[in-house]
Amino acid sequence: MEDNDLVCRHLQLTKADIVKVIREKELSSFTEVQDETDAGTICGTCVGDVEEILEEELERRRSNSASAENQ
Repeated sequence: MEDNDLVCRHLQLTKADIVKVIREKELSSFTEVQDETDAGTICGTCVGDVEEILEEELERRRSNSASAENQ
């Protein structure tokens, strides 16, 4: 999925929008993402994509943390 791909059609949220909120607010659960963006609260179609984006971001965070600890 590309950054400019639309994830939530109802709210016009792109992947980049969701990633930005996850990073800025240091979110770590789907519920937190939902609370901050309302993604997945209207029809639920985007839930899988939002969960995938969150998991990618959590993995990136873990990798960056591990890299920092090894330096």
